[in-house]
Amino acid sequence: MKFIVGFLLLSIYSVQGQTIKGTITTVEGSGIPDVHITVMNTHLGTSTDRAGNFKLNRIPTGSTLRMSAIGYVTKDIAVVDTIVLATLEPAIIYLNNNIVITAQRFEANQFDVSESITVVNHTDILQNVPRSTPEALFGSTGIWVQKTNHGGGSPIIRGLVGNQILLMIDGIRLNNATYRYGPNQYLSTVDPALIEKIEATRGNGSVLYGSDALGGVVNVFSITPFFNQDKKFTGTLNGKWVNEKLEKSGRGEVQFSSKNIASMIGLSARDFGDIVAGGGLGVLAPTGYSEISSDMKLVIRASERNQFTGAYQHHTQNTVPRYDQVTQGGYKVYNFSPQTRQLGYVRWETFSDNKILQSFRLTASLNRTTEGIDSQKDGSSNLKNQLDIVDTHGYVAEFTSQWKPYWHSQTGFEYYHDAVASNARVTDRTTEIVTKQRGSFADGSTSNSMAFFSNHVRDWKKIQLTAGMRFNVLSVSIQDTTFGDQQIKTSAWVGNIGLSYTVDSEFHLIASINSGFRSPNIDDMSKFGAVESTVFEIPSVNLSPERSFSIETGLKTRGDKFSGSFVVYKTFLFDLIDRVPVTYQGQDTIDTRKVYQKQNIGKSELYGFETDVEFKVISSFVAIANITYTYGQNLSKDEPMRRIPPVFGKVGARYQKGEHWWAKTEWIFAGRQDRLAGGDLGDGRIAIRLENGVMPGWNVLNLSAGVKIKFINITASVQNIFDAAYRVYGSGVDGYGRNFSIASSIHF
Repeated sequence: MKFIVGFLLLSIYSVQGQTIKGTITTVEGSGIPDVHITVMNTHLGTSTDRAGNFKLNRIPTGSTLRMSAIGYVTKDIAVVDTIVLATLEPAIIYLNNNIVITAQRFEANQFDVSESITVVNHTDILQNVPRSTPEALFGSTGIWVQKTNHGGGSPIIRGLVGNQILLMIDGIRLNNATYRYGPNQYLSTVDPALIEKIEATRGNGSVLYGSDALGGVVNVFSITPFFNQDKKFTGTLNGKWVNEKLEKSGRGEVQFSSKNIASMIGLSARDFGDIVAGGGLGVLAPTGYSEISSDMKLVIRASERNQFTGAYQHHTQNTVPRYDQVTQGGYKVYNFSPQTRQLGYVRWETFSDNKILQSFRLTASLNRTTEGIDSQKDGSSNLKNQLDIVDTHGYVAEFTSQWKPYWHSQTGFEYYHDAVASNARVTDRTTEIVTKQRGSFADGSTSNSMAFFSNHVRDWKKIQLTAGMRFNVLSVSIQDTTFGDQQIKTSAWVGNIGLSYTVDSEFHLIASINSGFRSPNIDDMSKFGAVESTVFEIPSVNLSPERSFSIETGLKTRGDKFSGSFVVYKTFLFDLIDRVPVTYQGQDTIDTRKVYQKQNIGKSELYGFETDVEFKVISSFVAIANITYTYGQNLSKDEPMRRIPPVFGKVGARYQKGEHWWAKTEWIFAGRQDRLAGGDLGDGRIAIRLENGVMPGWNVLNLSAGVKIKFINITASVQNIFDAAYRVYGSGVDGYGRNFSIASSIHF
């Protein structure tokens, strides 16, 4: 205890150092404005003015500056003089050139880590102007994006989806105790205009991030305002329009920055019309909906070693139709209304010269998810309103240790508490009589998860070795007056070993072994209601964690003209929680749906490969390509696993002329899928588009370009140029037909 108190007191003192000035320019010699400059291992930082100049006071001796700007390669420079002159090169090749956090839970070069990781950087966000956060991942290496409805979007990574993929924002879990098996819509509650970048680790992430990361981790990083030596107000107005009334959206954002305070506040509003599908499929109605999002963030630098961050996000989707249920499921009305996410968190970060506690971060968060479902069957006068509210309190303490120059570690403690409020009511629209019913879950249920983890990275000559472990304890308490109370306590040990071998400066061999787990949650144990067009689920008992064991190996290469990666993997899944047919009150069906209950009966295996390349053809012109193959087999049922994507990928090219203008074309494709599970064949979302029992492949060609004129950015694109009819396998809606969009942003 005395040691920790001493560390905290040590971290508060002000560092004495030198004042440095500098200028950052392009290779042509022009000053670059708004370059973010951070002093590594401190909270010191600033940004350049319009001429590319900056000034930093009290810089510790021997510091390293990290310089980053949109459209340029990030550069680290050791401070050896009070005058710093630096040149940033245009970022032509992005692959393996990103600084990532999710792979090791602290900053590392994407090329150096042994993990397979997909990065959607801020340049991608600005150029693509995605309609939703899940769609920002569309076409990315190793990530298949399923959409049950237009307001949904669920990443499938290495054949796993839903609560077997961990979603995070700013390092805080979005997954809660009611996240369900199979595709869900929760990633769509993150405003795409709020995103700085997205990192997705492909493969297990249980050691660093806990339950649900069997298939991987999708970590969304929100924009953080940056400090400036002088007081400065800036703002941005964004707008986007898509023809056929497909989209009208806008956002306003204001930032204030000074030497020790940086803040921002933003408001977004979007209106999406009904999908106009390609290939003559016509208008899919009802699919349109609207949403509104607000956010704010405040960063305070208390000293050179201490920084405090406070943030709040609120996102609401209104009346989001479930198209497949209305057109195929026998419903007159089926809407998610509302679908709301509220996240607030405070974070303290500090640094010291102590090697054991080099940096420390403490985060406290409250995440509230509100999910309402309004449904009315055809021919019925009863309107059912379900409402589920989950409050998640999270507390994470973590610290970095630098044991030796070649050995550092990340160690931490996590605690998450979920409290569920669930209710339903049925209104007879003829008599207006209201009847209260049990909600989707037992009202008042709680879940507690507590974990300790430690991950170590050691460099030895040409080898970087990563090894870590986590111990996780979960308790779930369900107070159910209908089906009886339940209490379970489970625990899990997991570990990982990763290896990166440097053949030379441009070529790395990688390999890793991981174990993972997913603890049973309240959705597994307490769900009561229809979950698919043919499935009615009742509560389960005596569940234990799902477990995985995976191995992968591959290579990464990076040079001035070429960058690429290739990885092959195999994953074994044990004790999977799967549905089995049962009876309820002596009946095996409810409202024509078969009755199921969850049990730990599943065993499956997955294997496949992922590869991507970027190649500079000529100056400023880059060719890109990626392809992903996944094979999944349900060993328990001796049939294919559900929702396994077909072979898919992207081929394209982009031309980038500094930050002034760019253009790119993309051919996104998917092969046919003829390996369908029994559940897929019985899923109306899939069955409606099958041809002779096979989901057909598809090809989509897109073209986009953008220009920057002083403080105005304009982007125009044509999507699905040949108006192809296509449906992403597993989705409940078809893709857009040919459409034209224009987006603009004004900076002031």
